[in-house]
Formats: sequence, structure tokens, C-alpha cells
Amino acid sequence: MTVVTFLTDFGLQDDFVGTCHGVIATIAPEARVIDVTHGIAPQAVLQGALVLRQTTRYMPVGVHLAVVDPGVGGDRRAIAVRTADGRVFVGPDNG
Repeated sequence: MTVVTFLTDFGLQDDFVGTCHGVIATIAPEARVIDVTHGIAPQAVLQGALVLRQTTRYMPVGVHLAVVDPGVGGDRRAIAVRTADGRVFVGPDNG
């Protein structure tokens, strides 16, 4: 089973998180999604990075999806990085 951790600044007031869960389930129905938080302050890239760093060690090896992006919806590239222990970090290329 693939584990996908999910961290965003989306909040829970609208359908964004649920829609993302639907997309993940469509692409990888066997995946287990763990919501780390969706309460990162809007566009607070450093806060998101710190929370991701602090929580990843407690998560299973898998895909760690983090979306905190001041330019969301723009033409920013996506980036994926695989670590030596097999973790894959995915998010916007926001520096």
C-alpha cells in the first residue's frame, strides 16, 4: 500500500481538500492518505516547510505531498525529490 501524506494551506472551508482526496483516490485507489494539516497560514512557505520537517519522521515512507504556494494556480512548476530512504516529496517549486 502506498502512503500519501498531505499538508497544505488550503484550510477546510471549501472543497479543495476533498477534491484532492478524490483525485488521489482516482489515480491510486490503493493509497492511504494521511492529512498532516491543512491549517498552514495562507502562503506561509516557511511554516509549511518547518511542519513538514517536524512531522515527516513520524510518517511511513511514501509520498509526502506539500502544497503551500503564494502563486497557486499560476504557471509554477511542480517538483519531486526522492530521498535515500525512499521517501518522495512533491510540491510546487517555490524555492
